[in-house]
Amino acid sequence: MVLVLQAACITPVGVQRGDGYSYDNSVSAACRQNPANCPALAGKEAAFEPIRQAGTAGLSVAVVLAALNDEARSSIEQALTYCGEIARSEVLLRYQTAFKGPTPDANECNQWTVDAQGRRVTWAMRLGTEMHEVARQCAEEALNKLRPGGFSLEQRYRYDSRAGRRKLVSTTEEQALKDSGNQGELRGTVKPDVVIHSGDPLDVQAIYDFKFPCVNPNDVPDWDSYPEGHPYSGLHQGDIYQQLLGPKPARITPRWGVIR
Repeated sequence: MVLVLQAACITPVGVQRGDGYSYDNSVSAACRQNPANCPALAGKEAAFEPIRQAGTAGLSVAVVLAALNDEARSSIEQALTYCGEIARSEVLLRYQTAFKGPTPDANECNQWTVDAQGRRVTWAMRLGTEMHEVARQCAEEALNKLRPGGFSLEQRYRYDSRAGRRKLVSTTEEQALKDSGNQGELRGTVKPDVVIHSGDPLDVQAIYDFKFPCVNPNDVPDWDSYPEGHPYSGLHQGDIYQQLLGPKPARITPRWGVIR
């Protein structure tokens, strides 16, 4: 039996991570609920200031965006790693009584639950969705300080084979296709969690995906593979991100940090 232990970043067409979840997802709210269990969450609001100062001190915005140097990359990856850790800790704190231990085991990850929209999903899917949402909000806060104007979150891309170049798919276009029943036209597009760019989302400099295995992994989590029948069947996300967008992508996973 195949265990569904990881929330894939191959977001099913028509389903967006975090849709319909209504909760107070601030770090301070989580800590108010159980201060003893969340020392790692304390001070998130100020956590990125030293990173920002180290990564951009003395540089103009134009210079920062023109090239992604080692110092800037390191600052970004520190922040995203922090966001991944925060997201896992914060979401697990919401469900302290749902599992036998502080984290779910493989059996619990595959048990069914009902999310805030009334959808029947596994705990692995529910936790992964909520962790991605927290990580996204954290990343937005951090990158607005580290690299304003030089990043995109969950930007969808399409490769135009006739023109031989990639194109952006706007959220308006994406939603219109879904609403009209033409969501099949989104097959073959990609939607990384975080893209670092020069100010032009088509000028991609770095790619990151958050990965949240439901069970604490003993091995480095791999990229998700595309299923049979998909245009990229037999390949994994990392392959396609690199083929379509250019840079070698990295995964951000709690306990492991940045994985290339």
